Amino acid sequence: MNNNKKQVVSILGSTGSIGNNTIDVISKNINKFSVYALTAKDNVKLLAKQSFLIKPSVVAIQNKDKYKTLKDELFGKKIKIYAGDDGIIEVTKKKVDTVVASIVGIAGLKPTINSIPNCLKLCLANKECLVASGKLFIDRIKRYKCKLIPLDSEHNAIFQLCHSNSLNSVDSITLTASGGPFRKYGLNQLKNAKLKEALRHPNWKMGKKITIDSATLMNKAFEFIEAYYLFNLNVKQINVVIHPESIIHSLVSYIDGSTTALLSAHDMRIPISYSLNWPKRTNYIINQIDLIKLKELSFEKPNKYLKQSLDLAKFVLNKGGAYPLIMNAANEVAVSFFLQNKIQFLDIIKTVKYIVSNSTNTKINNIEDVYKVNELAKYQTNNYILKRNGLIH
Repeated sequence: MNNNKKQVVSILGSTGSIGNNTIDVISKNINKFSVYALTAKDNVKLLAKQSFLIKPSVVAIQNKDKYKTLKDELFGKKIKIYAGDDGIIEVTKKKVDTVVASIVGIAGLKPTINSIPNCLKLCLANKECLVASGKLFIDRIKRYKCKLIPLDSEHNAIFQLCHSNSLNSVDSITLTASGGPFRKYGLNQLKNAKLKEALRHPNWKMGKKITIDSATLMNKAFEFIEAYYLFNLNVKQINVVIHPESIIHSLVSYIDGSTTALLSAHDMRIPISYSLNWPKRTNYIINQIDLIKLKELSFEKPNKYLKQSLDLAKFVLNKGGAYPLIMNAANEVAVSFFLQNKIQFLDIIKTVKYIVSNSTNTKINNIEDVYKVNELAKYQTNNYILKRNGLIH
């Protein structure tokens, strides 16, 4: 990137939480950034509002039915408009300095992979890229010499802590987790846990799916898998500790016996600003944490009944191949059933464990393999839950 010119950025998934926060960071540093593309699933109003604010060259809306509405909203603006899955892919063909990849779920895989040859730096917020296609994805990053920077606060913290050190000097890393709403629950309480309780995160408000994943510790299990691929570590070098205050985002322990930690407020604009401006830091108006007001920083082991999610992450990584993808697909279906009050809370983990244990491994050679295995695992999980609940025979 030429430091004397504006950094050209494309944001895939601009209307989600990460995308919205990225827009905020860029709009307050408009002298440093120029936005080529914004994409969204179907939130036309917000996409149009963002377009008025930062004036991208092109926008793409995945839902083709929303194309005319978006065209009307942007009437008179010199902004090219694409629609559909092909439209999203089209905007990734343009060479830019930085791509922020924040399309949620498996839908974000193809656009993100397509972006890798066409950007110098990829700021990654999509979990599925690494969980569903870890080796395939990392091999492509290496092939095109694209700089990969994770946006997830835990992985971004590790990236920051290791930036001035060689990964060869790292003994282990520790991901922190809030513990969710059930960190102190016993087995009987978990068996009877209700949906409204699971959606009551103690620290912040998120989407329903990720809130349930936080409650089961499945979200941390997927972050475990991501860390494995991001930092080229072995399973034994990755730890998880419950940190209810969620101020320390991650820790890195070195071979000389020292440990470093990254502390910051609960604000995703911090890792986003760091990633966009890397390798430099820039002034951004966010309140620093007040150590006196914090009073204490506490740590504890994961709930022993929910720790099965973390054990599953280790299991699928040791098995390799399609197993991490199968785990992710099974969890997606199980959470969907729980959100409809059709299964119990602990059935989520039980279902994922069953599907993983009873699946045949497959080698992932290309992105088509990812989609095939994902659909098969979702189909098998759906059938398993329906049969288990006597809804089909």
